[in-house]
Amino acid sequence: MDTAEKTALFSILTNLLLLSLKAGLAFASGSLAIKADAIHSFSDVISSIIILVGIKISQRSTPSFPYGLYKLENLVALGTSLLIFYAGYEICQEVFTGSQPALDRLPLAVLGIGLTLLITLLFSRYELKKGKETGSPSLIADAKHIWTDMLSSLVILCSLIGGAVGYNLDKYAALIVVLFILRSAIAIFLDSVRVLLDASLDYNTLNRIREVVMADSRVIEVKNIWARNAGRYKFVELDLVLNIKDLEKGHHLSRELVNRIKQKIENVDRILIHYQPRDRESLILGIPLEADRQKVSGHFGEAPYFWLISVLQVSGRVVEEYLLTNPYLDLERGKGIKVAQWLLANKLDILITIHSQEGKGPGYVLGNAGVEVLLTEETDPYKALAEVKAQLGLIPEKQ
Repeated sequence: MDTAEKTALFSILTNLLLLSLKAGLAFASGSLAIKADAIHSFSDVISSIIILVGIKISQRSTPSFPYGLYKLENLVALGTSLLIFYAGYEICQEVFTGSQPALDRLPLAVLGIGLTLLITLLFSRYELKKGKETGSPSLIADAKHIWTDMLSSLVILCSLIGGAVGYNLDKYAALIVVLFILRSAIAIFLDSVRVLLDASLDYNTLNRIREVVMADSRVIEVKNIWARNAGRYKFVELDLVLNIKDLEKGHHLSRELVNRIKQKIENVDRILIHYQPRDRESLILGIPLEADRQKVSGHFGEAPYFWLISVLQVSGRVVEEYLLTNPYLDLERGKGIKVAQWLLANKLDILITIHSQEGKGPGYVLGNAGVEVLLTEETDPYKALAEVKAQLGLIPEKQ
């Protein structure tokens, strides 16, 4: 049994204990209010059994339901919200029509109700914590339902104490309790309906997924993101633009992104990624430069500057160029990989260099992202650029 199943079973046992206590108190004191509360606890036992069954069934999948039966948990939570609405009505009935216990039984009744208050308080907090840890909507709903039991017991306790001192506080306490009950029931009801209607995940979760995906420099753009809940699980669909030309590398990156999302976001069941290569009307070429900015550098990670040139593929015309300072020049170790990742973030397509990066860390980073590394013997950056443009079949610009 997983955590959710164990907690649901614990809920059944706790409600059975509360039922036994309240039934014994009702028999000993003759209180109709406590008797009604015992009946209320009996409905909680039935509700807890339904929740356990719902959790067990929701984990199964069949040919008719290939995506699983996760939403059964939300159906159970929806039913539980209706029970909470009924509990509010029941409390009102207890307060306005129930009988007060005899004064000679008051100490026993107060002690017993106080014990049920303590049990429901501790268990509702425990179950709510476990429900949030497992992401189970039915456990969260049941925890809030048990919280209403505590409020119900509190109403009875106030009634007993008020009767003892000659003040009738039942109606005021009942109104406060009913407000709590309505708030809890409405929240559970709306959450359940949203999931059953496939409403989107909350903004924070969607934004977190976007951040995880965009942290990879090979992802150019998140065009669309769709995500929904089914029970405690999440289903995610992404439409991405990747800086990758090779289909196999695209599949590999998709698998990496799936694993990263599942590591960062809890209870993600399935992720579907659609991707397309970046539309390359232009290419961005990069050349490492020496400190004088007049020569092609023989280094990569230790190059002081990088000259980035955006070139139209149709005509070879330079449409934009940048001279960027190497931000990792003073880094003692791993500067080559950092520089490669930095260039990818600047949308590099082709690196023009004197020395090959094959077999080196930067070469792997650039190669995995589909960046071509073209060698040149020219030390003049303008001649190196003209050489590569001719090599690519681009029409060189008139000087």
